[in-house]
Amino acid sequence: MKASDVLTQIRQALQETKEQGHTVFSIDAMENYLKIFNTHLENDSFHKSEKYEFELAKFKAENDRNIANSTNETAHSVEMFKSVINAGQSALKASMVINGGGAAALLAFTGKIWETTTSALVANSLTCSILLFCLGVLCAALATGTTYLSQCAYSGNWSKTGDYFNVVSISAILGSYTLFGYGAFRAASSLGVHFGL
Repeated sequence: MKASDVLTQIRQALQETKEQGHTVFSIDAMENYLKIFNTHLENDSFHKSEKYEFELAKFKAENDRNIANSTNETAHSVEMFKSVINAGQSALKASMVINGGGAAALLAFTGKIWETTTSALVANSLTCSILLFCLGVLCAALATGTTYLSQCAYSGNWSKTGDYFNVVSISAILGSYTLFGYGAFRAASSLGVHFGL
């Protein structure tokens, strides 16, 4: 309690005494009043102090909890972002490897086939499969470039542009896998015809 509040309380007590018609007061009564007032003041400040400490402790606990929660959410977001990046890199590598490996295997096999007699249909189908595998590698390379552009846009706070390049990257990877699947089907069909299966 402030000193001005104490003075206000004393003046109020004196005013009440004056209103009752007393023009003189006892020093003993005044001392007794001040003792009682002091006791109330100490009790009041004690309770206020306890309440203040409780509120302060509560605030600190809530603040610490909010900071810990925010730190956990940030760490979780960072780990999820790293996980997405790693999964994307794996998808890019896989699409390049399977399409490049398919094209290399068919080129080696086609070189062997040319030494034997084969139909034009089988040769055309194998050539088409090699082309499909090469287009798959091209799509994977395109996805690598658009992934870079996507990350560059996100770092520059161009979310819409980053989202656009992200969709292009995902579409290119899916296209690469589709090209590999169709190329493998065509190659398997032509090999079946060649070997009479």
